[in-house]
Amino acid sequence: MRTINRLSTVLTVVTWILGWAAYPSAGTVAEYRSDGSKGKDTGKVVGTVWLVGAYEKPARLKVFKNRDFCGPWVANESLLVSNDGGIQNTVLILYPTDRQARTLPANISLDNRNCAFAPHVQVATVGSELRLKNSDPILHTVHARLGKETLFNVGLPKWRQVTKTLTRSGIIRIDCDVLHTWMSAAIVVTQSPYFTLTDQHGRFVIEQLPAGEYEMQTWHEKLGTRNQRIHVTESAQTSVDVVYGLNQKMP
Repeated sequence: MRTINRLSTVLTVVTWILGWAAYPSAGTVAEYRSDGSKGKDTGKVVGTVWLVGAYEKPARLKVFKNRDFCGPWVANESLLVSNDGGIQNTVLILYPTDRQARTLPANISLDNRNCAFAPHVQVATVGSELRLKNSDPILHTVHARLGKETLFNVGLPKWRQVTKTLTRSGIIRIDCDVLHTWMSAAIVVTQSPYFTLTDQHGRFVIEQLPAGEYEMQTWHEKLGTRNQRIHVTESAQTSVDVVYGLNQKMP
């Protein structure tokens, strides 16, 4: 167990006109989407999602079936934190408050690989196509739920691939029903084109944001949701640090 201390408010928003090079580009940090707006009227949001408190790395997940292939344990990806407290796999979505942003569907995939879903967390827009596949030589299923409602439950032997359209926004939870109780994943489906997922250091970048006011939603599967309004200035960088505490109640 280690204690991570950080002198910061729960959410700090600072706008910088200079210093863009201090942060890596979006391609090296995390995925982002935009509605195609470019030029001097757009800005950029960068930042880090931090954890404070006594953090203990989650225990490995015990395997109960197909141990000859999967092994006795698989990694627990539910709360991944870097040495300095950055939280991986945190979803950030920006919603414009003064206009309706245009979204474009994308193609994403979810694999069953080494007895785990890969990737563990991802984000997509409504209307995106999700390709389901299985790289393991054993049977898996993909049971997708939105709240308590089952959206689909697909059996996947190694030779089979299935495509599903993500028609509704929300947090889709994924399980495997063939007694692979340790397997889980999440897909956040949004109606906004402006989103990202933090990297292994908790960092994120969202570029090509039209200037204006945004509602920023931050979600982590174990730490819950935060909401904050931010302002994006044209030709400028807005820095946002989000801080979660381990003393808060987890969902």
